[in-house]
Amino acid sequence: MMGWRLETADRADIPVSFNPGSSSVVADLQELPSTVHSASWVAPLSYLGDKVSSYGGYLTYQIKSFGLPGDMVLLEKKPDVQLTGQHMSIIHEEPNNPRPDRLYHVRVQVVEGNFRHASSGAPVSREELMMVLSRLEGVRLRGLYFTETQRLSLSGVGLEEASATGSGRRAHHVEMCACPPGYTGDSCQGCSPGYYRDSKGAYTGRCVPCNCNGHSNRCQDGSGICINCQHNTAGEHCERCKEGHYGNAIHGHCSVCPCPHSNSFATGCVVTGENVRCSCKPGYTGTQCERCAPGYFGNPQKLGGSCRPCNCNNNGQLGSCHPLTGDCIDQEPKDGSPGEECDDCDSCVMTLLNDLATMGDELHLVKSQLQGLSASTSTLEQMKHLETQTKDLRNQLLNYRSAISNHGLKMDGLEKELSNLNREFEALQEKVQINSRKAQTLHNNVDRTTQSTKELDTKIKNVIRNVHILLKQISGTDGEGNNVPSGDFSRELAEAERMMTELRSRNFGKHLREAEAEKRDAQLLLNRIRSWLENHQVENSALVKNIRDSLNEYEAKLSDLRTALQEATAQAKQATGLNRENEKTLESIKRQVKEMNSLQSDFTKYLSTADSSLLQTNTLLQLMGKSQEEYEKLAATLNEARRELSDKVRELSQSASKASLVVEAETHAQSLQKLAKQLEEIKRNASGDELVRCAVDAATAYENILNAIRAAEDAADKATSASESALQTVIKEDLPRKAKTLSSDSDKLLKEAKLTQKKLRQEISPALNNLQQTLKVMTVQKGLIDTNITAIRDDLRGIQRDDISDMISRAKSMVRNANDITDEVLDGLNPIETDVARIKDTYGSTQREDFNKALTDADNSVKKLTNKLPDILSKIESINQQLLPLGNISDNVDRIRELIQQARDAANKVAVPMRFNGKSGVEVRLPDDLDDLKGYTSLSLFLQRPESKENGGTENMFVMYLGNKDASRDYIGMAVVDGKLTCVYNLGEQESELQVDQSLTESETQEAVMDRVKFQRIYQFASLNYTKKATSSKPETPQFHDMESGNSNTLLNLDPENVVFYVGGYPSDFRLPARLRFPPYKGCIELDDLNENVLSLYNFKKTFNLNTTEVEPCRRRKEESDKNYFEGTGYARVPTQPNAPFPTFGQTIQTTVDRGLLFFAENQDRFISLNIEDGNLLVRYKLNSEPPKEKGVTHTVNNGKDHSIQIKIGKAQKLMWINVNSKKIRIEGEIFDFGTYYLGGIPISIRERFNISTPAFRGCMKNLKKTTGVVRLNDTVGVTKKCSEDWKLVRSASFSRDGQLSFTNLDLAFPNHFQASFGFQTFQPSGLLLSHQTEANNLQVTLEDGHIELNTRDGSSPIFKSPQTYTDGLLHYVSVINDDSGLRLLIDDQPLKNNHRLRHLSNSQQTLRLGGSHFEGCISNVFIQRLSERPAVLDLASKSTKRGVSLGGCSLNKPPFLMLLRGSTRFDKAHTFSINQPLQDTPAASPRSMEVWREAQSCRPPPRAQASHGALRFGDRPTSHLLFTIPQELLEPRSLFAVDVRTASSRGLVFYTGTKSSYMALYLSKGRLIFALGAEGKKLRLKSKEKCNDGKWHTVVFGQDGEKGHLVVDGLRAQEGSLPGNSTFGLRAPVYLGSPPSWKPKSLPPNSFVGCLRNFQLNLKPLNTIAASVAVSPCLSGSVEKGIYFSQEGGHIILANSVLLGPEFKLVFSIRPRSLTGILMHVGSQSGKHLCVYMEAGKVTASVDSEAGGILTSVTPKQSLCDGRWHSVTVTVKQHILHLELDTENSYTAGRLPFPPASTQEPLHIGGIPAHLKTLKLPVWKSFFGCLKNIQVNHIPVPVTEAMDVQGSVSLNGCPDH
Repeated sequence: MMGWRLETADRADIPVSFNPGSSSVVADLQELPSTVHSASWVAPLSYLGDKVSSYGGYLTYQIKSFGLPGDMVLLEKKPDVQLTGQHMSIIHEEPNNPRPDRLYHVRVQVVEGNFRHASSGAPVSREELMMVLSRLEGVRLRGLYFTETQRLSLSGVGLEEASATGSGRRAHHVEMCACPPGYTGDSCQGCSPGYYRDSKGAYTGRCVPCNCNGHSNRCQDGSGICINCQHNTAGEHCERCKEGHYGNAIHGHCSVCPCPHSNSFATGCVVTGENVRCSCKPGYTGTQCERCAPGYFGNPQKLGGSCRPCNCNNNGQLGSCHPLTGDCIDQEPKDGSPGEECDDCDSCVMTLLNDLATMGDELHLVKSQLQGLSASTSTLEQMKHLETQTKDLRNQLLNYRSAISNHGLKMDGLEKELSNLNREFEALQEKVQINSRKAQTLHNNVDRTTQSTKELDTKIKNVIRNVHILLKQISGTDGEGNNVPSGDFSRELAEAERMMTELRSRNFGKHLREAEAEKRDAQLLLNRIRSWLENHQVENSALVKNIRDSLNEYEAKLSDLRTALQEATAQAKQATGLNRENEKTLESIKRQVKEMNSLQSDFTKYLSTADSSLLQTNTLLQLMGKSQEEYEKLAATLNEARRELSDKVRELSQSASKASLVVEAETHAQSLQKLAKQLEEIKRNASGDELVRCAVDAATAYENILNAIRAAEDAADKATSASESALQTVIKEDLPRKAKTLSSDSDKLLKEAKLTQKKLRQEISPALNNLQQTLKVMTVQKGLIDTNITAIRDDLRGIQRDDISDMISRAKSMVRNANDITDEVLDGLNPIETDVARIKDTYGSTQREDFNKALTDADNSVKKLTNKLPDILSKIESINQQLLPLGNISDNVDRIRELIQQARDAANKVAVPMRFNGKSGVEVRLPDDLDDLKGYTSLSLFLQRPESKENGGTENMFVMYLGNKDASRDYIGMAVVDGKLTCVYNLGEQESELQVDQSLTESETQEAVMDRVKFQRIYQFASLNYTKKATSSKPETPQFHDMESGNSNTLLNLDPENVVFYVGGYPSDFRLPARLRFPPYKGCIELDDLNENVLSLYNFKKTFNLNTTEVEPCRRRKEESDKNYFEGTGYARVPTQPNAPFPTFGQTIQTTVDRGLLFFAENQDRFISLNIEDGNLLVRYKLNSEPPKEKGVTHTVNNGKDHSIQIKIGKAQKLMWINVNSKKIRIEGEIFDFGTYYLGGIPISIRERFNISTPAFRGCMKNLKKTTGVVRLNDTVGVTKKCSEDWKLVRSASFSRDGQLSFTNLDLAFPNHFQASFGFQTFQPSGLLLSHQTEANNLQVTLEDGHIELNTRDGSSPIFKSPQTYTDGLLHYVSVINDDSGLRLLIDDQPLKNNHRLRHLSNSQQTLRLGGSHFEGCISNVFIQRLSERPAVLDLASKSTKRGVSLGGCSLNKPPFLMLLRGSTRFDKAHTFSINQPLQDTPAASPRSMEVWREAQSCRPPPRAQASHGALRFGDRPTSHLLFTIPQELLEPRSLFAVDVRTASSRGLVFYTGTKSSYMALYLSKGRLIFALGAEGKKLRLKSKEKCNDGKWHTVVFGQDGEKGHLVVDGLRAQEGSLPGNSTFGLRAPVYLGSPPSWKPKSLPPNSFVGCLRNFQLNLKPLNTIAASVAVSPCLSGSVEKGIYFSQEGGHIILANSVLLGPEFKLVFSIRPRSLTGILMHVGSQSGKHLCVYMEAGKVTASVDSEAGGILTSVTPKQSLCDGRWHSVTVTVKQHILHLELDTENSYTAGRLPFPPASTQEPLHIGGIPAHLKTLKLPVWKSFFGCLKNIQVNHIPVPVTEAMDVQGSVSLNGCPDH
């Protein structure tokens, strides 16, 4: 079982141990991460190789998973056995699963039916299995089957093999083949000696003969390269002689080169007869290499002689030592040891012979003495006693070896705690540590122990054998029969007794007791860990059950949704059939309309015929006078018709009483329509969700059904309209009356004709006959017309609601049963159903039934879908609720970025030297803040090179390069030249170089002794600190070297896009500077830090010819330290015992920062936070539902000294004590339990949850302790296991408004040379940056309106004034230099010069002051040239006094990667002062008045507040814009605009001016900026190459110069072009930022972009002539919360006619001010009726003004409102009492408030009042600066988003976090 390993899925080794008692391999998995769900046992080499004879045999093994069975859950199914070989991997899966905490036996027969391919799952053939077994490369057995497994064991692994000598059963499956020549093995699977495997053949390839020219019978498979060439040959086919030999290797033999004689110091030779020409190795010369080359000494012609390099102070010059003796010619002292100066022996052979002769003489003497001994009884007894004691000693030693073997495995797990093992185990422990990374610790340990035991056993046997020989000799004769002399036997016996006594005195019991004690401690620790795991296992099991139940519920809901979708699909198919039936109905209706039209045309023809007949019978009217009776009958008929008509009218009147039901039906239909709209809105909101897409598709299909039905209904309406039109035509032309008249007239004529028939028969007989025929025809036609008219009338009456009763009842029934919008569709189907009933004769009864059935099915389907929609929506809501805890994508992206940075941070902590081989190199990842490297660079690293025999004599090597890819300027580099370190740096003009005097240390790689190099640069000055053998136990004294660049530049300008940091080597396409152009490094390099930031070579971007996973790193001695350096960027997470009765925590800190978080613990909404605030300790805590509280102690802890802090919690006493040195803080309350606490900081998620603004701690911590013992920091971010020598150095400081930092007595200045340099960042336009004062001179660097000015006290005007402004918040460097060439001012290395010189600088102390006069920002990397000290950066924490300054870091910068704080920075107006007046920050006043004045003006800005000063946000509305008027003096032919843009939008208008035909615009399209120019119909478009919608600031310059247009983004990516046809554009007002309301060409985006703009300029002059602002607000960076933000520039909101101000009135709102003076709320616009709430110097006042006078009441808070928290303000007017409540403080004032009952709405002004209201009597006019939210008037929330007017800089979109 030896050699088995356990690996995870990603090939990470898990430590295992061998248990000899059970002969099993055991692995402890308690430290394994819970995310690891796969682990496999890997077989050692003894199970691999040719295993063809195992075919048909069995693979057996036993495994066991230890743990708590109730907590262990079976993992998913995976292969149990995996065999790998011949590029194939086959697997076997057991049908059964093991049980927790039970031994699991596996027995697998190795046949093809039990295996399948791992990749495809296909069955394995016999040939494939045999191929795998012929070269078995890996056997893996599944080890991990359950979660929560604590230990794994593997035992009894066996793989059966067949052999001729075996004693088991017969192997029927193993074949015995008769192999052809070249093959061997049972299955001919191997190649015979002299053959190799060619991979081109079938299966595993064929065996072909080796081609080694008879010098070898072995060669590599696949390639045929010969192995172990004999007969002094070499080459792939032994085709040449090896080095130092000559001859013909192919046809002959090779002999050694006689260079000289048998000593071969040649790489080759040519022998022609007796002539020999040798090619000598380095260090040898001569035709036969018979003498040493210059620089070497020795005698090569002697047997065993050689040449060695001269050791003469490493000079290495030719002829520097004697060629034979090695004596140095120049007699300079040597660095080497005395042993290195000795010459070689003249003849080692002679010396050896002499030694052998001397030893022979001594042996003869001993023999003669032994021959003189005489044996006696006492002597024999003593010898027997000695033998007995020796045997006892042997048994004791064997028992001791057995005890050591049994306890060795236990001590492996405790080797970190066992630091005092005796020297016998030191070698074993070191080997365990070396081989632990190779996962064979135990195997090698046991092997070595076994070997040592065998050697010991052999030695004991030798002792016993020697004793037997002595006994024989004592008995009288030696082995040769000679008598033993009696000489010194007693002396020898005494010596043996002394040795036995010494052996008995040795006692190993102490070590055994220590090991047992350590074992008990480990068992206690294991028990505690197990209890902790059991507690968490219960929680995890419950969580798993909840998750499983949720998933089951989710699957059930998905199944229901799938069923509903299937039903919807079926209903959609039914609706499709219904559509087809509707289409047929529509066609039928159309045909009836056509028939009615045809009938109407026939009727018209009949009328024309009747008219002609009437004309023909008019002549007979005189003869028909007797037809009066017929007329009377016709009158009676008309009266009867009139009665029928009256009856119809009465019926209609009766049905009119049911009109209310119709109205009710229509009203309900309208409500259903509203419900339909709501449902449509719900559908629209839900349709975006992926889970409801199928439901939306079903609803869309149903909507299609409705559309088709509506189309059918529209067609029916058209048919109805056509019928009504025909009826109107009948009524309009009075066709029935005309028909009746015609009928009556015809009857009259007929009767008159009958009366006169007899008289006129003869006269008119022919005519009468004709008339009778005509009348018959007319009668028939009349009957047809009457029939048609009657049918048409009946049909039309049916259409005109002749059956209205039935329809109303149906409508009433439908109203009663309707629940949603689908029933309204049924309402629309009813008229169609009526029409279908009317035309039933056309369709027939069968079709009618089918049609009604289709309608009924459609109705039912719609109702089912309607009933399921609420269930679907509720399920979707449930799913959304389950998905809510996942958070949004941006949070996940932030977390991913944080994890990436944590990984890089961890890589930086790998403090291990990297080995370079002379061809390799790495490119190291640099910190993001390259601006800090401009003025100050501190780089520390360690170097070592191998000894000369390993190095090959390399003296010149490249070390490192930090600079731009264009290596011609601005870089720092190092190289080894002639064995010594050389440093070169270039700041842009020329190189400065320095070489160290000492040679670089050479040492072994395994125990490297390294030199430490520390390069420091402050502006143009640099120094090199070189410590030789720094990592040894006795480092040499450091040496300091100073250097200066010698040019006018002071900054190292590195381009972030092109900067590289190469170490050890460089890419082949990179050209180094000439002074560094050397081969890559060979040796070991370790990076230490860069500008106080830990840096490692293993945090690389790329490597060159280097595989870090294969190249073993170097080893060096390291000092152990318990200090941990917290970089101020992260935290340490520490687990602790949650239920301890008396939790105790302790640490010792060192720091120089003013603010930092030391200790933090939380549970749900409660927390305890121990912070440093203003250098003192402060505790913020929340132990219950009350707001957080604070307690502090006045004791400075940021002085860089040790301060011990202890936290003790008494849960039973409900007390917590915090002790710092001798001070104590006591907190009472119920302290919550917590299982984890944080040191030095907290994660961003916790920081946001508890609104923690204190930055992370920067400094050192040691002596970390908790309740259970010493704390070891394992889970850290931004924490290093050591504190560097520079960590206390403070190079930067943040200045709040009026803050200043002063230094006095800075040593003497140079007589004629002076330099003051510093870097600064600010958004403020004015303030004092630096004031330098001596006895006779005063120099000041100030900001005036953004320009940098240099002044002296004796000058009335500035000496220098910069043409540019520097208020962009970026880091800028300023240097004032006075030397022989005069005075000059450098700003970012851009010089300003004149002939002015500073005088009177000598013999006086220097005083320095930083900040003041309203400066707000940061100052860093300060340098003042001093006489007594070498150039170095000024430590701002040393010998300084400060006020309003925070040391260490800049509040304008984001933290390196955690973005711990967010906020904004204030912006003040310009402030000027006279240089000749005494310096003061505030008006002359008493300290108390100054304090009150400051508090009245503004609060201190929040720490690390982030703001985009002067930046405005656009895009809250589509027409968001600023309107500018251009001054006349700026209207030039050349117009170049500049603006800073920050956006994440991909489209929108940024800038516009002009008209539709002639314009200039800048807009975003697909994330790129496009500059558009139009004139006279011609257009020009310039597009940026890169996308600019990355959320970062980009400076854009655009405009036109004559015919050309320009677009420049970030100063680098320039585009230009011309308008076609020499067209030009003339700039004219107005100019818009954003999108104007009109006048835009259609080719431009219609809406404003969404983002921020700042620094708007025209021709390098700021534009601030804003004429109008629409929907523009301050640009807020960082996170925001709900509220309204009023910026310092001023602004207010007006809500017109929104408040009723009456006798009873209540106003409630919350504020978080940034200024302590300003108007909060104002109600009313009349002088005799208004209410105002305002702040004045921190006091909140409410005043009411009425016609009878005014009253007011005030509340002065006990603590300042500048605490960054929300404060509630309530104003109540009731019963003539004005009540003001601020948080929990109250104030009342009674008075007469004769407000009339509220009758009119008054305007509400928020945050300020307009100018026309300033006639009111108010003591405060300043606008509010800060945040305001939750406004309520008379318990009704005020909708601020509906504000009528927003004036000034106000943001309605949220308030920045404090």
